[in-house]
Amino acid sequence: MPARHVRFSHTNSFYSPPPPLMSLSASSTASSMGPLTPPSVAYAGLPGPTPFMQRHSYSKSSAAPRRAHPLLSFSSTTPPMLNYDVSLHPSTLSTGHQGLSSARLAEPAVYPPQPALTLVTPHLPWSVPVAAANGRYVTVADVLHALYRALRTNVTEREFNALRTPKLMGMAAAEYKRRCERARLHGRRAYQEEKRGGVRRVDFLMGYTTFAGISLTTQEGDLCQVHIS
Repeated sequence: MPARHVRFSHTNSFYSPPPPLMSLSASSTASSMGPLTPPSVAYAGLPGPTPFMQRHSYSKSSAAPRRAHPLLSFSSTTPPMLNYDVSLHPSTLSTGHQGLSSARLAEPAVYPPQPALTLVTPHLPWSVPVAAANGRYVTVADVLHALYRALRTNVTEREFNALRTPKLMGMAAAEYKRRCERARLHGRRAYQEEKRGGVRRVDFLMGYTTFAGISLTTQEGDLCQVHIS
């Protein structure tokens, strides 16, 4: 099997420490700009995205009932209202429902409206802070843009090594390669820019990039879980 060359960033401006299970070894070295070749492994057939279990403890609260905006709301029985691949810019999203407009995307992401939110997912060891661009409350667009920016963040070599197993490292490296190849459809320049950008957090999703919505926890007013498939 051909080797898969991947690149890493020196810095990570969105980095949040991983949960306890994802402790990083003190012997991990700083990232280098040179390509790193993960072991050649058979990476197909895993049952789902990377196995980062949720570490948040959710307890019942006496606060008023809260809900997500219909465009963002997750349901286990009905498909999401938005058709969105989180590896792409939010401008690419669509919906089969009427009423998707810039005004609709500027509505509060959750009710009651919140000045800030934190997105978490069991598929990744990082949390995503979401600030209110309008200075008052987080909007639907704020959530989608914050998620996209966070997933475009470069992965450092230390974070890549935290995947621990050659199988998961091979899957992330393969997803990086596929992402670069998809960029080739937009021309050689787009391909080269994507390749130089190196491994990104979105590659840790192992190709599971369909946005399925968010659900609100009952413990904190600003904590939301992101669902992907």
